[in-house]
Amino acid sequence: MKKNLQSIADIRFGLYTPSDPNGEIPYLQVRQFDDQGLFRNATDEFIAADEKNLAHLLQDGDVLFVGKGNRIFAWCYRQEYGPYVASSIFFVLRPLPQLVYPEYLSAVLNAPQSKAVFQQIGSGTNILSIRKSELGAFEIPLPPLERQQKIAELAHLYQRRIALTQELLDQQELLYRGFIAQLIK
Repeated sequence: MKKNLQSIADIRFGLYTPSDPNGEIPYLQVRQFDDQGLFRNATDEFIAADEKNLAHLLQDGDVLFVGKGNRIFAWCYRQEYGPYVASSIFFVLRPLPQLVYPEYLSAVLNAPQSKAVFQQIGSGTNILSIRKSELGAFEIPLPPLERQQKIAELAHLYQRRIALTQELLDQQELLYRGFIAQLIK
């Protein structure tokens, strides 16, 4: 069974507000994610904890989706990361928990075949941009929740493997640079 995204999740935009050097709430930007869409937990922008901004705090299981620019990706927010507000570059998807497991939704949106569809939808301009209506019409396959959870676990393991591989490559590069520096001294 397939359902369009707007029937299984609330879709809204992140908050557009200037950052505040004295702010208390971390303000998520795309640059805080690596090339694979993994959160680096290196927040460098904050906003004030006023009533308007507090209304935009992410909730456990919200899925952030970047539908503008060169890097299209989805990421599932969990409360354990601490309080965050997403900037307006993100769509904030709040899935209905009785229908869709949040990490599954993120995995589907990150799947190569989904990204290919988004590339087609957003093409025709210099900067890729997916409209809210187009995202809402995107169809998501909905297997039983137990299967969704297994698919999400597989996607998490894959992402973890990619992150570990990148970490290994970074360490190998440091080792190589140090070795070469010693040799040519």
